[in-house]
Order: sequence, then C-alpha cells, then structure tokens
Amino acid sequence: MFERFTDKARKVVSLAMANAKEHGDDQIRLAHMLYGLAAADGVAARALTALGVDAAAIEREIGRTSGTRPGAIGSGDEATDDAEALAAIGIDLDEIRRRIEEGFGPGALGRVPLTPRGPLNWTGRLPLNDQAKLALALSLKQARALHHNYIGTEHLLLGVLRVAERYPRGDFAAVTLPGLGLDPDTLRRRVLDELRQLQN
Repeated sequence: MFERFTDKARKVVSLAMANAKEHGDDQIRLAHMLYGLAAADGVAARALTALGVDAAAIEREIGRTSGTRPGAIGSGDEATDDAEALAAIGIDLDEIRRRIEEGFGPGALGRVPLTPRGPLNWTGRLPLNDQAKLALALSLKQARALHHNYIGTEHLLLGVLRVAERYPRGDFAAVTLPGLGLDPDTLRRRVLDELRQLQN
C-alpha cells in the first residue's frame, strides 16, 4: 500500500511520527496524523486552512488534550515522581546508576537509545495505534472510491474522518475535532471541493 503514497502523503506520516515523539507518545494517533496533514503541503492542508485550522492550532489542541489527566498524582515532573515512587519501595536510582557505570563504563546509560515513556525502540520508529492503522486502510478505500490510483493527502484525511465516524465517542472524534471547531461532514465536503477545483 505504501508504494501508492505520494511524496506528500509520505511526508504526512513522517511529520505525524515526529509530532508523536515530540509529545512523548509511544504510538502515532489520529491527532498526530491530522497535524501531519496540516503541516504538509497538499489538498488536505488547503481544506483544513480553508476552515481556519492550521498545524499550529492542531499542535495546541494536542498539547491541551495530552496533558496530565485530572486526578493524576505527582508534581508534574515525571522523572522526579518516578524516582520518588521507586525510593518509597527501597530502590535507589543513584546506586543503580553507579553499578551500571562500574560494569559498563561512565555514561553507559546515556548510550542506550530509549524513547520517552515507551519501550526500547532501536529503529526510532513509532507504531501506529489501531485507529491510525485503520485510517491508512480506509484511505486506500477512499482512493479507490474516487477512482484514483495513488494515495494522497486528501485520501489520508478522508480516511481519518471515516475513523472518526466509526468511533464517535473516541478522543479524536469527541474531543480533538470539536476542540478545533471541525465538523467531519463539512471537512469532507471541503476536501471534495478542493479536488474538483484541481480537476477544472
């Protein structure tokens, strides 16, 4: 399927991955895909811009919705909270660090590529969550429905919107889209209008 992606569509996935990493997420979510769609050049970005939404607005919305959940315990500094929790059960991180450096040399922990809040990831790539995977699959269906032999940013956006329809109570459909003032039907019509303008 990826061989059908245009260069702009490939850039969307790359931007989505970078955005997920910036936010410390261990998976690429629909909100990251939407950010990539707005940040990359293409039909999707033009449709979003026409409705008053750009990459900066999506970035703010991701930051707003991915912050500390209500009722979370701690100071807000995850490293400090983790160290304090471990100390409470008798684990001394300084002693662990000393022993690792004793066995593997100074700065040994700094040489291990860890992804934030996630498992070891030696390739540096993040997986797509289930809804983002579904969006990619549905983008292929959208391309076929429009009789296109490629997958562009417009198809990716239409795929993302189809997932939002399937999961209306999910964070993306119930929180992110309304937070940006986006109505899926209006956005879908805008994408199709952009495509019609290209064909004329």
